[in-house]
Amino acid sequence: MASPAQSHRPHSLRRFLRLYYAYAFLFDFILAYAFYTALFELEGLSLSEIGLLLAFWSATAIVLEMPSGALSDHYDRRWLLVAAPLFKTLTFLFWIFAAGNFWFYAAGFFFWSLAQALQSGSREALLYERMDHEGLSAEFDKVLGRDNAAEEFGIGLGALLGGFVAYFSFDWGLWLSIPPLLLASLIAVWLHDTRRGSAAASPALSPTGYFSHFVDAIGEFRRHARLRFVTTYIAVGLVVFELIEEFDQLYFLAVNLPVWAWGIAGASIEFFYALSSIHAHRLSGRPWLAWLLPLIGGGLLVLASLGTTPWYVLLLCLAYVLMAPLGVLAEARFHRVMEGTSRATTTSALVMAENVSGIIGTLAFGFLAERVGILPAYGWAGLAMAPLALWVALGQRRGLRAID
Repeated sequence: MASPAQSHRPHSLRRFLRLYYAYAFLFDFILAYAFYTALFELEGLSLSEIGLLLAFWSATAIVLEMPSGALSDHYDRRWLLVAAPLFKTLTFLFWIFAAGNFWFYAAGFFFWSLAQALQSGSREALLYERMDHEGLSAEFDKVLGRDNAAEEFGIGLGALLGGFVAYFSFDWGLWLSIPPLLLASLIAVWLHDTRRGSAAASPALSPTGYFSHFVDAIGEFRRHARLRFVTTYIAVGLVVFELIEEFDQLYFLAVNLPVWAWGIAGASIEFFYALSSIHAHRLSGRPWLAWLLPLIGGGLLVLASLGTTPWYVLLLCLAYVLMAPLGVLAEARFHRVMEGTSRATTTSALVMAENVSGIIGTLAFGFLAERVGILPAYGWAGLAMAPLALWVALGQRRGLRAID
């Protein structure tokens, strides 16, 4: 039965949201997520070559992010969302025919970065503008949580199925990653951009040229301390939990989790993360959670770093789930405090900052893990949440908030 909030929503909005969530799910319902790094090694690439590929992937994402955001602000966002999954299909086509060729794998990562850049800022901007157009911007954290949940369900289910398919054939895992993307591209045709044909798209209210979107986005950050505060919170603080997740397989090894349970553990994290995102809006109105939850999450990481048995994986999973609502609430606040019209470009600046911070943090965490061990490195990551919590608490005393 529909909730009171849903019952008065226009039918067109409900239809839009169903299509939007389906797009978010399909864009990341990728079976290849379960095995692609193992595929590279089995195809003969060295660990250093794999490292170069991953670094190239991150670097191209940084370079492409803001230009794609400006494209989204200048043209119809819908067509960027149509194009993004099509470019992502090229990733897996290149990998299918790579047969160990380093440059084919690199080309695949380039198209993956391009696809991600085209849809990252566009998708959130399109969603916020539609909710604002309907006079429901106060519900943005709720729909954004469901957006994140749809994405996480896609990742989790894709990884879970991908492991079983890869057991029989890696090539089939790559081929079967393509149909969901083609369907996502088709769905995007019906994701109408509310700026088209409206006053919001008029020259009087919007930047007049492509490059003016960059100026508008930079001006947003220069003028608004609130925007800088929440951006730093996301890109420097919350990103810690995203980057250490890349090392979880090494953590599983360290606590002797059986290999057959790795896929189950990874998928479980994604599914619980999705559920946590769905209910994130219920925590709005409690800005003090922005410092309390990182303290608790950091404490769980410290406890997880003490483990030598598989049961400690539960503490690690709980830390991730506990932090999930903060990502949703902080991104919702980011959009609410934004005042300019170049919404996708400004959002892309946030994503670019996360990528830069992620590269630096990943290198630092990898170096630390090599020096002190993987388990102690997780503990140090947990301790890093203490200064973050102090900074947020002091910022709140000055009238700055990381979440609403």
